[in-house]
Amino acid sequence: ELHCVGATTLDEYRQYIEKDAALERRFQKVYVAEPTVEDTIAILRGLKERYELHHHVQITDPAIVAAATLSHRYISDRMLPDKAIDLIDEAGASLRMQMDSKPEALD
Repeated sequence: ELHCVGATTLDEYRQYIEKDAALERRFQKVYVAEPTVEDTIAILRGLKERYELHHHVQITDPAIVAAATLSHRYISDRMLPDKAIDLIDEAGASLRMQMDSKPEALD
């Protein structure tokens, strides 16, 4: 017996799972609403240390709030918290690349 948890969008569920009756009856649907910006901020605060260690950067609380707020406002093709998490991850990677590529000062 295998227990499995998966996540998909409603459109993908309809496209890939719902059409196959045998496959569909093996799943139980659980609808999860998109978290609020405030919930996303809490999620990001919980992930903060992991991304700081991974990228060797410091992530400030205002950066977390900005990632949640601005990704909600300007990224319309994705859902929270994924788009805010990706924004933090990409910003950390970009900052680390900038830090690593700076030449040392010459005497």
